[in-house]
Order: sequence, then structure tokens, then C-alpha cells
Amino acid sequence: MLAMILPAYGGPEVFRCEDVTAPEPRPDQMLVRVAACGVCGHDVLKRQGAFPDTRLPCVIGHEIAGTVERVGALVSRFKPGDRVALSQRLSCGACEQCRAGRDNLCRSGPNFYGEGPSGGYGQYVVASERNAVRLPDTIPLEVGAVLSCALGTGFHALGRARLRAGDTVAITAASGGVGIHTVKLARMMGLRVIALSTASTKSDRLRKAGADEVVVDEGHAFHGTLKGLTGGAGVDAVIEIAGSSTFGASVRSLKPGGRLVVVGNLHPGNVPLNPAVSILKEIEIIGSAHATAADLAQIVELVARGRIAPEIGGTYPISEVAAVHEAMAARKAVGRLVLTHP
Repeated sequence: MLAMILPAYGGPEVFRCEDVTAPEPRPDQMLVRVAACGVCGHDVLKRQGAFPDTRLPCVIGHEIAGTVERVGALVSRFKPGDRVALSQRLSCGACEQCRAGRDNLCRSGPNFYGEGPSGGYGQYVVASERNAVRLPDTIPLEVGAVLSCALGTGFHALGRARLRAGDTVAITAASGGVGIHTVKLARMMGLRVIALSTASTKSDRLRKAGADEVVVDEGHAFHGTLKGLTGGAGVDAVIEIAGSSTFGASVRSLKPGGRLVVVGNLHPGNVPLNPAVSILKEIEIIGSAHATAADLAQIVELVARGRIAPEIGGTYPISEVAAVHEAMAARKAVGRLVLTHP
């Protein structure tokens, strides 16, 4: 198969198109022809060498939708020709986490696309019945590609935040692919939504997505503004997508008993935390990984019913992967950028 491989760490120009061996599915797996693959901030960090367990050269890309090409002898719920969206991790289905429905935490299966299994920057991937969700014909494949990560990540995080209708949630990096969909989902859930961004040019788009207020703050000192917007109380939760750059202000924005749900970290590294703040206000700091397969199934249903409309910032042929990574690094896009295979 043809694939855009990552042969070495570096800038967007490092990707190289090569003819490589297509992955071979096991009897309990299926081969999926990739139609579209979303480009995530995780991809940018992986290209830059932020994840030490990455084995080069590799084919990255974990936001995948396509068509089942063939199935193994043990596969019963899918057949060739089925249109599918895939969750990011191939789980084992048998470990403690999988049995508890937390397949996104499985460490016994084949692993995360691009960190073991070949990813969606290639023409084919393997999938299993555990990480595939059938897509109705009403959802285009380029939209299906972004459902698990761009929508499912925020959906999972909002669930981890334990919010109720009427609560106030702040969302950092709100104009990015995960951020703008988290705004939409929070609005759909009946929450008061404060979107945080560093670019005033994206304010109108965020309001259209459902933000009640948009706070533009390039200095990451927005906690005073959020306290003002909540009558001095603070917000019930912050969905922290930016990470270390906004972490301190996010903690200070919370009301007593508030939850900081950490989803992303655009600039990997440690953050300062005064334990007294967490102790005296009983603040919870909660990690939130990517969506489970069950989350993805719910997202597919919500999109199919018209409850939420995914934001695709642009669709590009896989040959333009370098340009798409440049646009990601420059934060030019609102919504998710998608690569398509011919």
C-alpha cells in the first residue's frame, strides 16, 4: 500500500510517500481501506518526537473512517463493504479495563494507531469488532473520520466532569478540532459555555458553535475574567485542552468543589501546582484520555440524528500532509482538518 510514513522526527517536510507492506488482519480482525483520516494535535506532537515510545519509521494517524475490505474468520458483525468509523485504540477485550467498559485504557491489546498498528496515513489499517462502529450512509466518510477523536474526546471529558444542566464549563483551546466540538456538545447538554481562545478572529465562530461567552486572552491570565462572569464564584469545571500554558489560570478559575479535566497538553512538560489550592477548595484534577468505543457509538447516533454537526475545517488529499501540519502548527484552522486517500 501507499503510505505517508514518518521516517524521522522534525518539521512537516519529513513525511515521505512510500510503498509499504499493508497490515495483515488476524482471524478476529478485518482489513479496512482508509477513506479519510483527521489530523490531530497528537499527530503534530508525534512528528516532533514528543512520545518516546514511538518506533520509527511508522505510519501515524488515529482518526480513521473507511470501508471494510475483508474480514477474518472470527468476525461476525461486519462484512466487506461496510462503512465504519474507528476508535483510536485496538483493545484486547479481556483485561480488567476492557471488562469495565474502559477500553480506551487497555494496554494489553495491539495498541493505539501509529504506536503499534499502522495508522490512517496509510491506505489500509486493521480493525476489530471492538473498535469499529458502522456508519450510516447519511454520514460522509470524511466526517466519520473525526467522530472518535475530535468529538468523542470532548464527549468523554464532559462525562468525566460530572456536569449537570445549568452548570458552567470553561473550555480552553476552544477553536481547535477538539475544542469547538466540546463547545457544541456542552451546549447540547444544557451547560453554560465559556470558550477560551487566543484569537479574536475566531470569536464569531465560537459563538455560532454555542458559546455563551468567548474570552480572548493571549496572556493566559483569564481566571479574573471567569470569576467576573460567574459573580465571583468560579466555574464548575474546566475542560483543559491547551495544557501547561493555561493550567494555572484554569485551576484558579474553579469554584470550590470544581473539576479540572485535563484532555490535552500542547506543550509537553510539568506544571506548577500549589497543593493548598486543591486541599482548601477540594478541587479535583481529572485525567481524560480519548473516547471509548461506546462513546463513539453514541456520537455516531447524535450526528446521524442531527443533534450535532461536526466542523470540518478543510479536506485535503494525503499528498498535502505537510501543508496540513503547517496549518495545524500555525493554528489557522477552526475545526478539524482531514486528509483523504484516493
